[in-house]
Amino acid sequence: MTLIELRGIGLSYGPTIVLESIDLALQHGARIGLIGENGAGKTTLARILLGELAPDTGMRIARPGLELGYLPQAPEFSQMTPPALTTVRTYLANAVGELERLRLELSRLEHALADPAQPGDRKSTLLEEYGVAQSLYEARGGYDSDHRLDDVRRGLGLAHIELERQPHTLSGGEQTRLVMAGLLLRAPELLVLDEPTNHLDTAALDWLSDYLSRYPGAVILISHNRRFLNRTVTDIAELSALNRRLSLFPGNYDAYKAARARADAAAAAAFVAQQAEKRELFQLMRHKQHSAGTGRPPSDGDKFAKGFFRGRNEVRQGKEIRKARRRLEELERNALDRPTRRWQINPAFAQPDVVSHDMVVFEDVRKAFDGRPVLVGIDGVVPGGERVVLQGPNGSGKTTLIRVLLGLETPDHGRVRVASNARVGFLDQMLATLDLDQTVFEAFSQGLTGTEPELRARLHRYGLFADDEAHQRVGTLSLGQRRKLQIARLVATEPTLLILDEPTNHLDLPSVEQFETALCEFRGTVLAITHDETFAEHVATRRWRLVDGRLIADGGPQAAEGGPHIDWLEA
Repeated sequence: MTLIELRGIGLSYGPTIVLESIDLALQHGARIGLIGENGAGKTTLARILLGELAPDTGMRIARPGLELGYLPQAPEFSQMTPPALTTVRTYLANAVGELERLRLELSRLEHALADPAQPGDRKSTLLEEYGVAQSLYEARGGYDSDHRLDDVRRGLGLAHIELERQPHTLSGGEQTRLVMAGLLLRAPELLVLDEPTNHLDTAALDWLSDYLSRYPGAVILISHNRRFLNRTVTDIAELSALNRRLSLFPGNYDAYKAARARADAAAAAAFVAQQAEKRELFQLMRHKQHSAGTGRPPSDGDKFAKGFFRGRNEVRQGKEIRKARRRLEELERNALDRPTRRWQINPAFAQPDVVSHDMVVFEDVRKAFDGRPVLVGIDGVVPGGERVVLQGPNGSGKTTLIRVLLGLETPDHGRVRVASNARVGFLDQMLATLDLDQTVFEAFSQGLTGTEPELRARLHRYGLFADDEAHQRVGTLSLGQRRKLQIARLVATEPTLLILDEPTNHLDLPSVEQFETALCEFRGTVLAITHDETFAEHVATRRWRLVDGRLIADGGPQAAEGGPHIDWLEA
């Protein structure tokens, strides 16, 4: 059953084409991963699907009464809650929405059917209405709603939050997960989730993947998490930033990547073959035009015969030239586009000349908040030149440990030592280090040395922003573009020690993969927090886990002996 269909959707902002000739039909039970570069228009397409934005051209056809649910990248909780909301409990109760209406409708019909005064024909009508309502209620999970409430709270890491707590007191990540919990409990027929994995730890990611795999309605997932896409979706819809069109690929992300590689190779081969044929036709025409009339004359000097054969030769040459010209015109009418690199960013880090033996040392670091221990005796060494990935459940203290390292939090006990020759580059999870009132160029160049033309050239070389975007306000950028701006600054400061807190959040998949490559080529030191298991597999040379406030290493010596003398900075 088709829930919603887009036909020939097009949208432009002034001269800028955002979407062009988009066709998409969503069936009941579809699970589609929507991917594309930052700025390609994924969120815009999602808003058109939801009916929040009207396209310039094309049609949106939705089944009457279709219920929709949407999780934006950064939900503004105050705008998404009813005015009477006071607690987490009332938010979740109100979020059920249509399901609660169906429950009340079933109760009303049951009372009506139990009325002995109802005439027979009216009872028949009521029975039909009850059957329809019951089917909808069952399909929406109404009969196991209490169990689902416990399951969703536990699965999304919300079980520790008291139901009487006010939502505005929750952290940003907890608020996002609460909104997601409300959507899952309401179970709309079409669920659109924009980057749902940004605030989920590994356990919650696995739970959500399993939950959505069994989801009774249709799901659109905008996500950069490859493992999550592989486990959840049945199709990938790629929105191209080059031609602004949508292409559908059956299978998960790995299947898409293989199919895309084959398609790109075939397109490149077809373009090369077409260009070669055009060159051959030009050469053929040039040769025929120059050689026309040069047929060898008869040996007896017969002028008539000479003219006769030359004429026949010119006719033949003319036919071949006309045929070649017609073929050229056909090729021009069906000219193939030159294959263009799908990703233009070049986040190549400057390589440090000397890497200290041990870049960071944690010595019995302890930290508690309101009497609750978060870090309990952390000991560990980040060796120079290593890429250490730190993982653990939400709330385990990973960001707190990073803040202690950076001097943004004071430990209750112990200390952190950082090599004095380290130039630290920090990428924060919440994008809070950016000034939204600055322009892209101002934010990029702050603290850097060089003339304006030199700095603009450096920004342009990374391929993150076009020239006309350099004077755009940071506050007008998408979250993905803000993350890319942070990466540009990170590269430009030429760090020797990278501290990365969820670096893949908000990035498109091509950017994530190229950033991984840049990190693997970096000869400096990396300490990264991530829930992206694929990122960890590709980047980490060592893995740490924070469990119950303690650090668990994946093996290997935590401090090598006999290294060079190091001066230390203490945090």
